[in-house]
Amino acid sequence: MTKILNLSLLCILIIHIWIASQFELSHDEAYYWLYSQHLDWGFFDHPPMVGLIIRSFSFFGHSEIAVRLGFIVLQVISCFLMLKLIPERRKLLALILFFIFPLASFAGLFALPDLPLLFMTTLYCVLLKRYLEKSDILSTLELGLVIPLLLYSKYHGILVIFFTILALPKLLKRRDFYLVTLISVLIFLPHVFWQYEHDFSTLRYHFFERPKADFSPLRLLEYSATQIFLAGLFVGPIIWWTILKNKSQSDFERALKFISIGTFCFFLLSTMTKKFEANWTIFLTAPLIILGVQNNIWDKKWVRNLLVISSLIIFLARFLLVLDPKIAKIKRLNEFHGWSHWAKTVEKKCDEPILANNYQMASKLSFYLDQPVHALNLGSRKNQFDYWLPSKDYYLTPAVCYITDKKQFDGEILITPDAKKLKLIKGFIPSHFPNNNP
Repeated sequence: MTKILNLSLLCILIIHIWIASQFELSHDEAYYWLYSQHLDWGFFDHPPMVGLIIRSFSFFGHSEIAVRLGFIVLQVISCFLMLKLIPERRKLLALILFFIFPLASFAGLFALPDLPLLFMTTLYCVLLKRYLEKSDILSTLELGLVIPLLLYSKYHGILVIFFTILALPKLLKRRDFYLVTLISVLIFLPHVFWQYEHDFSTLRYHFFERPKADFSPLRLLEYSATQIFLAGLFVGPIIWWTILKNKSQSDFERALKFISIGTFCFFLLSTMTKKFEANWTIFLTAPLIILGVQNNIWDKKWVRNLLVISSLIIFLARFLLVLDPKIAKIKRLNEFHGWSHWAKTVEKKCDEPILANNYQMASKLSFYLDQPVHALNLGSRKNQFDYWLPSKDYYLTPAVCYITDKKQFDGEILITPDAKKLKLIKGFIPSHFPNNNP
């Protein structure tokens, strides 16, 4: 069985490396690639882990696969770690479930903060189980290290910690738990200082500045249905039913149950006033599978049929990413094709330094031209470009080549690969730059 599992993971690794090399970066991936070019203890939108992982594999050169390779590797390692917590007779089932959880399955193909969070949560589960079973210095140090790494990956990691303590308040009576806390705080302090120096801009944005929405029962229903779907497509209801029905047999299982149900409820409440994003709960992959395989219903033929159907759909769906959007007739694919050629077209039209209005275009142009392109952020939400100073070339030249979607400017129309109309204006005066010094 072990050989089959290892061979399966190796095959998935090879397939994902090939797929990830066949389509271009998304807007956010290009943005996070810029993180890796300006490593810091924090960034406006997210903690620094995503940029650090990209930078760690930059020795493979300037390409899409170099940007994504670290995430592909971490995905496979995440599955490998999770299997250590699964009974032998359920390991193959768990592996299949991992790669039919849509978010977990596709996350390794993109350089986004979600996969580091999934990896750190899975590692946290392994180390938490060891810590609960053993009371030695090594397990204490390991848990104290992984907790800040959770938070350095994505702030959602705080939910994993909070619901663990809520499930097991007796942890507060353990002396070594305060050593865990001390280690975690010390390692996370550099990011706290970064936030302090930047007026806690990330927290203010996520908690107070993100767009709000009126209460909608339909949105709550959509959120709930999405969470069930994300837990294994057609077998998702079985996963959640198993978690709700089964009683916890250990402190470890109780913690995982609180993390799973607590996170679901937390974002359900959040959805009452804000729109939700499906990827917010990706870190539940390991807890859901560890608890979800504990059901004899998986031995039934009709359930296995659902498992096979779900597996085929999710497995084949990833190959859509390599298709030409015109052939596949899927508009969403336009974000992943044609941008290198578009960037070269912009470069040919511009003798002056290039300046973009928003972070998406600035990031794409920066990567595909392999040169700094700054975002002015006029009429756009605040982002990391507000902390990155534009190149001095923008100030030394009497004009720039400005690419914008704002109607108040007149210029040559540029059609992006995703069919958006932008304007290219030459002669934009640098005095329009906002005073955005960090």
